[in-house]
Amino acid sequence: MEAQKVLTPSKREQQKEARRNAIINAGYQEFALQGFTATKLDDVAVRAGIGKGTIYLYFDSKETLFQEVIRKNLFPIRDEAQSYAAEFKGTATEHLTSHFRRMYQALHQDRMPELVQLVMGEGLRFPEIADFFFREIISSNQELIQGIIKKGVEDGEFRESFNAEFTQILIAPAMVSALWRLQLEKQSPLDIEAYADAHIEFILRGLKA
Repeated sequence: MEAQKVLTPSKREQQKEARRNAIINAGYQEFALQGFTATKLDDVAVRAGIGKGTIYLYFDSKETLFQEVIRKNLFPIRDEAQSYAAEFKGTATEHLTSHFRRMYQALHQDRMPELVQLVMGEGLRFPEIADFFFREIISSNQELIQGIIKKGVEDGEFRESFNAEFTQILIAPAMVSALWRLQLEKQSPLDIEAYADAHIEFILRGLKA
């Protein structure tokens, strides 16, 4: 049986992908610097070293470019969290602890604080951005946490009276920590590792009380 040939992208395809990634990276930098409202595709084009018209060969609007910035930076983290959860074999307590530690690591790496600030800051003026972020990122995290808590209740680790619907109470401190580091670090430095430990302990005390 003849071995299957491994198809490699042509040089033209590689150039197109490289240009697309350059536009996404330039878009992120402009969004982070100017905010969604003030960002102009002309500035994105200049930063990417291309003509403005080239952007429209890849993205039909500033909104679709912003969504792709979110996809490139957050979807891998979301997908990895889901895969990790599907394969986790420990207790609900161990799983929830691990999940929140990983959440803190994700929120404080590279571009995450700026992306969180972008979405939180622009969501009121551009509800489609908030809808996209919630649908593709937040709701997945909520469902994952709810599943861990449900298992903990079924296994007798967590009290049955805990209402797992209000995951906002559990998620909010982590998101706030990213914004705090971005905006108030100079005035009041935050030890993220100690903060995360305190947050996780607080969650577990509430679940097991």
